[in-house]
Amino acid sequence: MTDNVFPARRTFMCASAVLGSAALLTACGDGHSEADTPEASSVPKPTGQSQVVMKLADLEVGARTSVQAKHPSGKEIPVLLFRPDEKTVLAFSSVCTHQGCVVTAESSQDDFFCACHGSRFKPADGTVLEGPAIAPLVRYATEIKNDQISVYVTES
Repeated sequence: MTDNVFPARRTFMCASAVLGSAALLTACGDGHSEADTPEASSVPKPTGQSQVVMKLADLEVGARTSVQAKHPSGKEIPVLLFRPDEKTVLAFSSVCTHQGCVVTAESSQDDFFCACHGSRFKPADGTVLEGPAIAPLVRYATEIKNDQISVYVTES
């Protein structure tokens, strides 16, 4: 005759909890999405009223900065600028596409950075370098005229 040994109820419950937690953590992953990252916004056509935001000479080639501009609602908002070459300045909304926090040009890397959740955006086109954001920053039209940088801020 053999004695059947059954695990204690407590042992069974603990083992089930450990296995369930492991399965849940595996399903959640590391927070990175394998979904396609949306492409950069196309260069918008200048519409509405442009705003001079700074002198061209104050933004060196390769530099990033944040300036204040007036939103169509009348509110002052920060706008991100990047100057890739002598004849071009790019402008982007400073609103993070993840949860609406303010994105800044102040970063330890060559990018635009959202301190709320760590998203990083490429200054050359506003696309996501590192999430959790997956959508690119909204782009604004710009113009260089009389050595001044003008931005056309639109609804976003």
